[in-house]
Parts: sequence; C-alpha cells; structure tokens
Amino acid sequence: RKNAMARTFNLDTTVGPSTLLAKAKKAAHANGATLVGDEGSGQFSHDMVRGEYRMVGQTVIVTIREKHWLLPWPVVEAQLRELIQ
Repeated sequence: RKNAMARTFNLDTTVGPSTLLAKAKKAAHANGATLVGDEGSGQFSHDMVRGEYRMVGQTVIVTIREKHWLLPWPVVEAQLRELIQ
C-alpha cells in the first residue's frame, strides 16, 4: 500500500554535483532502485519510495511523490541526509 502524500526536502551539501550523482547511482543500484537523470535533475523509483530530485546551487531538492506506508518519514529524511554527505 502506497502513501501518495508528497513531501519535499531541501538538503544542503558540500559535495560536488558529479560526485553526488555517482554516489546516488551507486546507492540506487545497490538497493534495487532505478535512478534516471543528470547532475541537474532526475527521478528515482523503488518498491518502497518514488520521487524526483533537482540541484539548485549547493542544495539538493528531493520530492518524494509516493512512499510505502510502513516507511516512516524520519527514516526517509535520514537516508537522504546520509546520501548527500
């Protein structure tokens, strides 16, 4: 069962866009997710979560469009913050 309530996270990072994209693609592949996009924007999907991202300066803006109801929002945010470090 999916929860369709969208939520947007603005995450500041010091990591360069190309490094961040490579890290995100590696994490997506390792976790069975699909990530399509470039250093500017894109989208991702997984059985538990689906959304899109875009880079604005040193901020990554991630919008979660759908997430599984068993996946708590604080866990989603913590995983995103860990990814952009």
